[in-house]
Amino acid sequence: MLPEPLDITAELPFETGFRMERAAADLPGVSIVIPVYNAGPFLERTIRSLLMNDLAGCELILMDGGSTDGTMDVVGYYRDHFAVVVSERDSGQSDAINKGMARAKKPILTWLNGDDLILPNRLNVVREAFRDRPGTKVVVGNAYLTDLDLTPIHRFNFAPERLTFGRLLNYSMNHLVQPSVFFAREAWRACGPVKEDLHYAMDADLFLAMAGRYTFEHVPVDVAYSVYHSECKTLKKRGESLAELAMVQARHGGFKEAEITLGQLVALYNGAKARAETLEETAGPGSDVALLHRRLNAMARERRRARDQLLAATTDSGA
Repeated sequence: MLPEPLDITAELPFETGFRMERAAADLPGVSIVIPVYNAGPFLERTIRSLLMNDLAGCELILMDGGSTDGTMDVVGYYRDHFAVVVSERDSGQSDAINKGMARAKKPILTWLNGDDLILPNRLNVVREAFRDRPGTKVVVGNAYLTDLDLTPIHRFNFAPERLTFGRLLNYSMNHLVQPSVFFAREAWRACGPVKEDLHYAMDADLFLAMAGRYTFEHVPVDVAYSVYHSECKTLKKRGESLAELAMVQARHGGFKEAEITLGQLVALYNGAKARAETLEETAGPGSDVALLHRRLNAMARERRRARDQLLAATTDSGA
């Protein structure tokens, strides 16, 4: 039985008629690290989604970066469901993930951002895949990209042929949905921790390292919702995100794939430039135009920096 929501708007549409499917006693446990900072408007839904799964043998680890909003009020309301709660300044999401993983005790690991959701009774499916497929190191489920109101935008229906290193190297076109990816502790030890100099593509870097070493197992069910909204950093900082991803691809030997990603950055720049010019023509100079020009300048800097780094990486590798 789910507790009453602290905020009625956090009640999930799946809660009506929900029935918990109990986990078998022999299922391996999962440690779920939740890195958050000022996630108050979204976090309660994330927590409630987890409570719609049998967490027997699992643990929730909350790593808060020193939030100044209502995040810790939400955490306090659900405190009994967490194995670990830490609230302290950190150096960003990657740092929080690594600190949480260092506290994790279960054989299966993942992290869940404070605005994404695990669908009801899906942890059992993931845990069964690790139990029933000996030697499995990474499990990937299907997932939805949704609006803030959980209206689906796109369904990611994976298949084994889409989960190879060669396919994933073109990550901007064939990417995973991070909350639907679970990995064994051995895979984390071999390929982690996530790089703390990465702020947007740390998951891509980790998953490419794992794909180069292990076969990914697919479970053909919808496991997670990745919620897309105006505060998502990969949306607010799209230019920086693409530039960083190109560098990650190059680090893994995907120079041609990095060029494709940089092409997307160029297209983004050109689109923003056209909008700025149209706005200037129709509305005249103003604060909105100035903001667009600042964004254009930032994207131009990222494009130049990414291009220079990619050329340097190509030269160093002899590619």
